[in-house]
Amino acid sequence: MKDNLYHLIEKYLDGTITPAEEETLMAWYQDHNEADIEWLSDNVDEEEEVRLRMFTHLQQQINLPVTRAINTRRRWYYLSAAASVLFILGLAAYFYFPQLHRPPQQTNIVQTLKDIVPGGNKAILTLDNGDKVVLEDTKNGVITRQGNASVNKTDSGSLLYDNLTSTTAATIAYNTLSTPYGGQYQMTLQDGTKVWLNAGSSLRFPASFPGDERKVTLTGEAYFEVAKDIARPFFVTVNAGSGTPMTVRVLGTHFNINAYPDEQHNVVTLLEGSVKVNCGPENALLVPGKEAILNRAAGKISIKNGDTEAAIAWKNGYFLFDNEKVESIMRQISRWYDVEISYQGDVSGKAIGGSLSRSKNVAEVLNMLELTGTVHFKINGRRITVMP
Repeated sequence: MKDNLYHLIEKYLDGTITPAEEETLMAWYQDHNEADIEWLSDNVDEEEEVRLRMFTHLQQQINLPVTRAINTRRRWYYLSAAASVLFILGLAAYFYFPQLHRPPQQTNIVQTLKDIVPGGNKAILTLDNGDKVVLEDTKNGVITRQGNASVNKTDSGSLLYDNLTSTTAATIAYNTLSTPYGGQYQMTLQDGTKVWLNAGSSLRFPASFPGDERKVTLTGEAYFEVAKDIARPFFVTVNAGSGTPMTVRVLGTHFNINAYPDEQHNVVTLLEGSVKVNCGPENALLVPGKEAILNRAAGKISIKNGDTEAAIAWKNGYFLFDNEKVESIMRQISRWYDVEISYQGDVSGKAIGGSLSRSKNVAEVLNMLELTGTVHFKINGRRITVMP
């Protein structure tokens, strides 16, 4: 195994490694962290000289591929650069200088958080009469009838509201779909609109849309693919009941709304079609690639170029941080892994860029964040303390 890994290191450095071979290296790295490889030599100058020489060489080898990745596909750029350099540096130190290391041990983060798994398909459906349906525990098929719609759990684990033929007008029934921290869910409304609900969010909606308007109310974050219906505009209201309620009006389009109560801004990012955003006297008309940002404290809307990939990264199964503040990153981690976040020391002003899969357990995510050298973590149960 050692000879094989030595060969893979050489191939990584000269750029000839295959994706499958690189996966082998990464799998080995999960059990052998560079931070745990300790130098037994008393010659500190020798240690630093070796590390510096290798680090410089590895940077020269890695920088160009990383730059190309930034220009074409932004996944795994800053975090990948840091992780790759430290990863290969650790492997090379382990194999090239065996007399200078001891057998590695698992990090405290991995030991403590190995059982904290990522979120999954979890949600509670609250029916008009107050009954609650825990969807992950519910069998596939028809759940109930609400208004002129049949409520179904599909084989794929999503929620579907189907039209029911009726000769009489049904009473309007309002349902609420809520995801806990550590949960997300996808549903199709009675008009054919598809909604993906992120962790810690809720959507209140009529089981069937009466009249000439379609209205729903959102708390948290959701991605919408609104079924086109020129005769019936679609409205999403966020911050309902607050001093700065915001309404998004569309006819048929794709967009993301991030409106968590613990964020300072509501952000509407448009991918396709057009939307109109209103908040009191403030309003904005968006075209694809733009986003409207509502400062809730000031009640003001600004428009800027949006990052559509980053806006819906959560829906596509990964975190994407574009020079994002540590506090914002940790709020996302808190929601997805259902963990408590606290701070020890000042991390304000610190930011990280990169991409990480949301399917990894929290230990892997925190280890990758630590590799940037920006933050460190201390663990106590399900509480993560963030330190500079």
